[in-house]
This record gives sequence, structure tokens and C-alpha cells, in this order.
Amino acid sequence: MDKIILDKETIRALASETRVDILKKLDSEHITLKELCDELNLPKSTIHENLTVLVESGLVRKKNIDNKWVYVYVLTEEGRGILHSGKSQKKIIILLSSAILSFAAGIVETYRFVRSIFLPKGVPEAEHLIIGLILILLGFLLLHLLNRSMRATEKTGI
Repeated sequence: MDKIILDKETIRALASETRVDILKKLDSEHITLKELCDELNLPKSTIHENLTVLVESGLVRKKNIDNKWVYVYVLTEEGRGILHSGKSQKKIIILLSSAILSFAAGIVETYRFVRSIFLPKGVPEAEHLIIGLILILLGFLLLHLLNRSMRATEKTGI
């Protein structure tokens, strides 16, 4: 999927709390009109009207099952992308903050090693160097994961 385009129809579809509730229900399962009515405790006409808007906007599609008069409603890729758009941003924030903390801790540990060389007793504490290098390498690994995550976000547009 490329980018999510928020055109007039999509914005109209997302403007209703009922339609957003329907999208959330469809995120977990494929569901029929009757099941949506029962779960949301709304009349069939209201649910049908809102589903029509969601289908016209391209966020939901009808899927025919065995019975020719019964449909289940499912999210499209665009609908799924809109519901989950904030998750990739949270992942990026967590990776970036973890990388910064790892670099900072690695630099502190490396500094403690260098400082131990110049102390009067002059016995270097190698564990500080090892821990520092491991933390710095972890920081680079987290930055690499962040870069991959951002590239995936750019490709999907989500």
C-alpha cells in the first residue's frame, strides 16, 4: 500500500464516532450487519447507513459469504492503515530514545575506563571499557532498527 490519502470522503467517514466504532470492531474480526447492530446496540438502518459511507470512502468492503444475501464487512488496507498509523510513530520514538540512552551510558562507561587509567593506582578497570563498547554497539544496532522502521513507514505511508 502506498500512502493514505485523506480526501473529502475519508474525512467525512472518520467524522462520525459511530463509524470509528465500526472500524474498531472490524479491526478485530469480519462481522455481519446484524452482529454490528447487536454489538453497538444501534438500529439496523443506522449501522447500514454508516457502513455505506465507510464502503464509499474505501475504508471498508463488503465480502459475500456462502449465503448470497449475507455479507461480512472487512477493513481495507487503507482502513487498517488509518487505525494503526500511530503505532509506527511510537515504535520510532522508543527506538530513538533507547539508542540515545545506550550511547550516553556507553560513553559514561568508556569515560570511567579512561579515567581509571589516569588514577594514582593506575589499574585500568577493563569491565568499564567492555560495558561501554557493548552499550555503544547496542546504540548503533538500535539506530539501524530505527532506520529500517522509518524506511518501512515511508514505503507504506503509514
